[in-house]
Amino acid sequence: MAKIAPFGGWLLDRSVEIDEQCPGFSGHLHRCSSERRHTIAAYLSCDVPARGLISLAEMGSFLTSATHDSILRAGFAFVPEGYRGALGRGDAQPYSRRYYRYLHSLMSSTLRPSMTRLIHRLSRVDPLRLKIARILPANLRHVNLVTAIKTLQIARDVADLFGLLQEAGADRKAMARTLASVDTGDQIRAWAQRWALRVRLPEHPAPPGDGYHPVCTAEELKRLSVRHRNCMRSYLPNVLEQRSAFSIVGEGKASAVVHLIRQRGCWVVDDVYGSGNSTPDPKLVEQAMSHLRPHGIVSRDEQPRPPQRWAPLRRIAGHFDYEQDWEMD
Repeated sequence: MAKIAPFGGWLLDRSVEIDEQCPGFSGHLHRCSSERRHTIAAYLSCDVPARGLISLAEMGSFLTSATHDSILRAGFAFVPEGYRGALGRGDAQPYSRRYYRYLHSLMSSTLRPSMTRLIHRLSRVDPLRLKIARILPANLRHVNLVTAIKTLQIARDVADLFGLLQEAGADRKAMARTLASVDTGDQIRAWAQRWALRVRLPEHPAPPGDGYHPVCTAEELKRLSVRHRNCMRSYLPNVLEQRSAFSIVGEGKASAVVHLIRQRGCWVVDDVYGSGNSTPDPKLVEQAMSHLRPHGIVSRDEQPRPPQRWAPLRRIAGHFDYEQDWEMD
């Protein structure tokens, strides 16, 4: 006896309805192969099958005895090449009625050749894979990449990041070639980290000067992070969003890292760090501030604060401003 594979949803309801007129149909659907179950589901997803049947009894008899190809031809006026094979590479559980019609339309159309080529090559064809592929740009619809991506959010992130990296100067064709060979989520992460180091950084808030050297590239941000033993490179997204900026003040061993941040719409000095985030030489701090003040950049403590209506209560009653660092834009 063939192994019974339980299923539910719309197909179970439909099979029970047919079984009432054609006893044994539901049992056939529970015991048949995954490919046959999807083939029958594809037929039943058609609101008006190409081959009209007189009764549920006739329908049940036909679906339990006909070949897979005959069933598909009875359901659809045209069966695209590879459609049956794609159905056979689905999971054991049936999908929504809309999925079977959508897959048929997709493989029948010439408007999305990248999707058709992908479907022919995928080892597993299911709604999630098709949704992931649709999110990705056409030049990223590689079998390895679509298989490696496990969620729609990751697919959206890959598509968005691909566009952002291109805007920032990364080579579109080269990025697509490297993505074609990824097989795992870890490799996608490594791809993002590697290509992010090749982009242009936004213009630094202050020009270079004597002993003041803005960090202008992502690769330089990484290199200086290693040299100064700090987490500068972790700020790369903030730098690209123009929420942070870094520079080096001084030369060689006698140097420090200057971290600028945007606060209340203005650039301010968050801090100046020595190696390993140690306290820097006060002369380096003053050298940095002397260069930045003429350009309107001061330390956070020097930045004018917005008026606080209840400041008298704080001063008289001794209340503390617990959220003094909140943005006030």
